[in-house]
Amino acid sequence: MKKVLLLLKEENRRLNQLAEKDWLTGLYNRMAMEHKVNEVLDSRQRGVMFVIDVDNFKAINDRYGHIAGDTVLKGIADMLGTLTLRNDLLGRVGGDEFVIFMPISQGPDFIKSRCRQIEQRFISLPPSRFAVSRISLTVCGSCYQPGDRYKDLFDRADQRLLQEKSGRRKQKGTAGNHGPYTDRDCSLKVDMAQLSRELSEPGDTEGAYCQDYESFINIYRLMERRLKRIQSDIFSILITVTDHEGDFPVLSERGTLVEMLYQIIRHSMRSGDVFTRYSSCQFLVMVCDAAPPDTVSIARRIQKKFNQHISQDSKYELWYDIYPLKPALSADKDIYGNIRTPESGRR
Repeated sequence: MKKVLLLLKEENRRLNQLAEKDWLTGLYNRMAMEHKVNEVLDSRQRGVMFVIDVDNFKAINDRYGHIAGDTVLKGIADMLGTLTLRNDLLGRVGGDEFVIFMPISQGPDFIKSRCRQIEQRFISLPPSRFAVSRISLTVCGSCYQPGDRYKDLFDRADQRLLQEKSGRRKQKGTAGNHGPYTDRDCSLKVDMAQLSRELSEPGDTEGAYCQDYESFINIYRLMERRLKRIQSDIFSILITVTDHEGDFPVLSERGTLVEMLYQIIRHSMRSGDVFTRYSSCQFLVMVCDAAPPDTVSIARRIQKKFNQHISQDSKYELWYDIYPLKPALSADKDIYGNIRTPESGRR
């Protein structure tokens, strides 16, 4: 019975902790912040509060999506955590609004200096820190006055924050603003540089481009659209490893054979060609801007290299089938003439 009571007590403690935490950042939520700040004010009658707002957060969500927005909020929470002391309280009290409460006696000069320190800390971060664009904050504070509760401190700081942001918008309007990311050091050039880094392919770009099957399908469909507008030859090659009976290799040897074939395909084709793993022993290749004879030569080259890598008495062989990639045209229109019949090859 005693053990059960201890377990219930521990579970109750855990649930109380969860009720106090913001689901996204792990910081205190608004209700917990209000309760804990009031407890400090009851016992010490002192403290300073800072209200922190993320500039242009709606534009971040609109441009990069809510998942990226959540990542930004978690990153800001982590950074703010490094700027607080042991007895300070830190919480997320709104969508993009944070609060820091310090249980100390300080005046307006300290608050002003601390606000600028927090803002400058984020301005100095590189754009890549949050994987979107350069982040900036607006921070305002208030100090304890006799009889203050959490709401009094928060309301004064929040009112100053609204006035500060309004003043900054007016200054930008006078200087000329070219969009939601012309905020302090945040410029279109910074955004475009970050976007370019995100889109660029990392690592080695030699050889054919290997993609998962779902991505391959999307590329295939894009090529179908392309063929509706321009005359271009695009073919798919289905490459299969089998034994002499036409069955897939045994499991114990399959991994080695397929990895070998992957490397052969990748290095036998151009960087503009795309391929994917189609099944446990098959690859599907898309060959762009190549005539039918050239496509056959590519398939035979892959087949030849495969044969060179296996022993003479190997029971395995490589098959290939070549198909033209056809756009979704009406049934009576065939832009490929007489090359509909697959070209098949065996070892």
